[in-house]
Amino acid sequence: MEVPLIEGALAFTVSTALGEVAVRMTDGHQGCDAPVLLLLHANPGDSRDFAAVAPVLAREWRVVTVDWPGYGQSTAADPHRVTADGLVATAEDVLDALAARHGIRRVCVLGNSVGGYAAARLAQRRADAVDGVILVDPAGFTPQNAATRFFCRQVMGRQFFARMLVAPLARAYLGGLRTPSARATYARARRLRHEPRRLAVHCALWRSFADPRCDLTGPADPVGGWTAPTLLVWGRRDPVLSAAVDGRRARRALPHARSVLLATGHEPFSERPREFLAEVIPFLRQHTPSATGVDGAAG
Repeated sequence: MEVPLIEGALAFTVSTALGEVAVRMTDGHQGCDAPVLLLLHANPGDSRDFAAVAPVLAREWRVVTVDWPGYGQSTAADPHRVTADGLVATAEDVLDALAARHGIRRVCVLGNSVGGYAAARLAQRRADAVDGVILVDPAGFTPQNAATRFFCRQVMGRQFFARMLVAPLARAYLGGLRTPSARATYARARRLRHEPRRLAVHCALWRSFADPRCDLTGPADPVGGWTAPTLLVWGRRDPVLSAAVDGRRARRALPHARSVLLATGHEPFSERPREFLAEVIPFLRQHTPSATGVDGAAG
């Protein structure tokens, strides 16, 4: 049985082209008038990846979490059809549902990895709804060449290889599993090799990043141009999306963004939640209306 990310959060589903997507929303410390923060997780993973920071953020913001199709409590109609751009459309469906059902028309978005890719595209395509963007080791800035396309399509995109690699890769990018959140995220990643449908989603997402349209710096659909305040957070020791390569390309593509480098791997919020919140909370307070403050320390 799933342990809720935040006790008492309102749970509902949103119908999308990829499946029924599970969404949870808190009231926030300030109630229903609190500013809204949308959290978008990595591949593989689900909303519980944010367990070390979401309860702290929920004291001041209405936190909305999404399980991507095929992960967590969400379904995938066809796991092999899930793509990075499909997740962007899924996130847009969630924004539309928040507006139609709950009157929420503006949000800040925090996305990690493929969730960061989706957050960047939301800021680009739905500027009317996005007040601020926090990109945490976002995908979409890796140079596309023969080697990276081969790795996406023929290694991580193939279930035979992904089944063997998903657990050791997760252990590497979670920074030594020093926190309860990192260990729980790793445990979920390990189970993926025994879950054929979720493994198929994982592989399909990897393959989709060989598509030129998923290059946020490429000519097909370059990112940028939005006016929303942006915070770019990168783990210095990220073995998946290098701070020296991907991070530098991201900084060049988003010259208006404030950039922070932390001594972590791929998921700074899980590995070093205190340091992560020390950067994120002041950014959110500056760019969202807030009547009260909270202590940024995480347990």
